[in-house]
Amino acid sequence: MLPSKRSLLSATLAAVCSLSYVAAEAHVEDPVITPAPTPTQAVEARQVAGGSGTPILSTITFAYTALPSQVYPFAVLRGPQFGYNQCGAPNATAKADCQTLVFNNASDFCIWGSPDPNGLIGDVEAKVVSYCTNPQWGGRPIPPNTIHGVQFMRTSAYIQLVGFIDNAALGLDPTDMGGELDPHGADLQGNPLGGVVYSLDTNFSPDGGKTPGQVHNWNFFVGNGFFCFKACFNSITSPDYCENRYDLVGCDYNMPNALQNSTFLDCEGDLQTPVGTYTTNGQTLTWSMPDPLTTDPPYTPVVPSSSQCTTFSSQQLFANLGGGSASAPASGSGSGAAPGSTGAGAGSAPTGSGGAASGAKTGSGSSASPTGSSSALASANLPTGSLLVVLGGFLAGAMMLF
Repeated sequence: MLPSKRSLLSATLAAVCSLSYVAAEAHVEDPVITPAPTPTQAVEARQVAGGSGTPILSTITFAYTALPSQVYPFAVLRGPQFGYNQCGAPNATAKADCQTLVFNNASDFCIWGSPDPNGLIGDVEAKVVSYCTNPQWGGRPIPPNTIHGVQFMRTSAYIQLVGFIDNAALGLDPTDMGGELDPHGADLQGNPLGGVVYSLDTNFSPDGGKTPGQVHNWNFFVGNGFFCFKACFNSITSPDYCENRYDLVGCDYNMPNALQNSTFLDCEGDLQTPVGTYTTNGQTLTWSMPDPLTTDPPYTPVVPSSSQCTTFSSQQLFANLGGGSASAPASGSGSGAAPGSTGAGAGSAPTGSGGAASGAKTGSGSSASPTGSSSALASANLPTGSLLVVLGGFLAGAMMLF
C-alpha cells in the first residue's frame, strides 16, 4: 500500500529535522583550521615596538632625576610594564618592584631577579625586578651570605661584573638554569619591559660620577648559581660588545672570565673578542648561532688579560647591607676585572632557550697592560680591614664559601 500524502510529508519533515541537527552538531564540533601564513604574511604580521608609534625601549631616554613612574606604560603587545621606575631608598624592601637598575662597581650594584618566589627566568623575563647591594637605589636587598665571589672588570669600552650567587637570593627556583635579559627582545620592548639601567661610571654619568647616567646597551645572564652583567659605553657602537644575538651560549662566550668561587676581585681588563668571532689557522671567522642550538660553538672563548687587580674579602665589599641608606660612591669611574691567575671559568653554557646558565668551563687570565682608567676600588687606597663604606656596599657578611 502506498503511504498517504500526510504520512509521507511527516516522514520527510522528520528526516529534514534530523539532518539539520546533525549538521548543527558537525558545525560546532569540527575544528576551524586556518592555513599557516606564507613567509611574506608572517613578516608583515610581525609586531614590534615602534611600528605603531610605540617607542623602542632601547631608545627611551630619561635623566635619572626625571624618571616617570613607568617608562613603558603602553598597553600594547606585551605591555604595559609590570613594575615602576621611580625607586629610591624608601622603596628598598623585599617586595619592591623597582625596574630601574644601577650598576657601578664591585661593591655597589643591582642585578635582575624574579618578583615571584621560585620564579623561572623563562616565565618572568618580562617583569624581572632589581636586587641591589645598596638600598639607595630602591631595589630588593640581596640577602647576606648569598654572593660567593665577584669579578668586576673595567675596560675601554664597557664595565662588566660576573659572580656566584644563590638562585634563591634573586627569587629564582634553585633548579633554574636561567636565561638572558637585554633592552631589545624579539618585539623590541625589552626584558624586562620598562627595565632601564643607569651607572655612576664617568662614561655614563652626566656630571662626573655624581648622578647616574643611562646605559642604552647592556646584557645580563643569570641562573644555575651564576650571573654576568655587561654595560657598554654609549659612545662605543662598533664592534658591539653587548651583542644580544648569542643568548643561548651564556656567560662563557658573551663575557669570558676566569672567576673562581670565593674570590672577590676588582681589576682593569683588556677588551674581549666580540662574541661569535674567532681565529683558526690564521683566519678570522664569524659564527652565527643556530636556533635551536644542538652543538657547542666551534671555538673556545679567550679570557681577556687583566692588570692592577685588587683582591677583597666579602666582608669588605658587602659589610653594611641593612644598615640604612648611605651615599653613593664619590667616584663613578668603575673598575675592570679579570683575575690575573689561572682558574676555572665560571661562565655558563646554555641548556635552554634564552641563554640558560649552566656548568663551568676552563679558562685562564694573565696580567697585561690596562686598557681603561685606574680602578675605583684600588685607587681608593683603603686599608685591608676597611668596610668600604664609601662604596656603599650593603651585603652584610657575605661569607666566602669553599
